[in-house]
Amino acid sequence: MYPDSAARSSRPSSLSLVAFEKMPCGCVAGVYRARPTIVELELVEVKGPHCLYRGHQAGNVMRLGVPEEFDAD
Repeated sequence: MYPDSAARSSRPSSLSLVAFEKMPCGCVAGVYRARPTIVELELVEVKGPHCLYRGHQAGNVMRLGVPEEFDAD
């Protein structure tokens, strides 16, 4: 259930993997940090076989932002 090599090679090399996360619907998301910034984004890596969410397509950005550890508030 991993994306094909063509999809992985199209991702910019400035992204570094932080973590994988399995969602309740069965989809798998990857959390990446965009270098040289501190911005993180979560992408749907694999759509679950029984997922009913239309927005859960491989490559879709689920979240974008600064990690809490860098939040100055």
